[in-house]
Amino acid sequence: MQQRLASMPLHHTMRGLFFNSVLDVVRQLEDENAVTHCLESTGETRYLDFFSYPTSTYVRLLYTAANLLSTRYGGFEGALRAMGARTILKFLDSAAGKALQLVVEGNPQRLLNNIPVIHKMVMRGGECSMKWASPTGGRLTIERISAPAPFIEGALQAVFDATHVRGAKVASRQIGPLDVEFEVSWR
Repeated sequence: MQQRLASMPLHHTMRGLFFNSVLDVVRQLEDENAVTHCLESTGETRYLDFFSYPTSTYVRLLYTAANLLSTRYGGFEGALRAMGARTILKFLDSAAGKALQLVVEGNPQRLLNNIPVIHKMVMRGGECSMKWASPTGGRLTIERISAPAPFIEGALQAVFDATHVRGAKVASRQIGPLDVEFEVSWR
């Protein structure tokens, strides 16, 4: 966590919706004391969905929550994957998420082509791009990523599952301290 925080620009922000999604997972799987512990780790008492907050605060929240949930999910990375999946499902339930689902109409290429646009909508900082290797696969690159790779893997897999994409696979490769490539493919 310290390495990630030290490499992260201070002006990077993200929407409170993502903070609240992590807190909801902790609330569902643990209790209010665990939620309070997570909030204390960030120095905040609550988050408003459409307000922006420092990404560094989100990193602290993620690491605290993943440590709390690690025994339930077979370790720290498993907890990150589960939180990524649940966070994206909450996003898909939001107005922006529902609009995205209408635009992509279950088409994985449309979905992945829209991820860089969504990234700019919900985060300030970092770069996101999609390059296609075939009609059913490609590479999503996120530079200056806020969340650890397993969190994003869980989120991408959940999006594929929610949009009924068959045979979807997601694998990541760290290419820099805060830069990750995600190989995505489906049948």
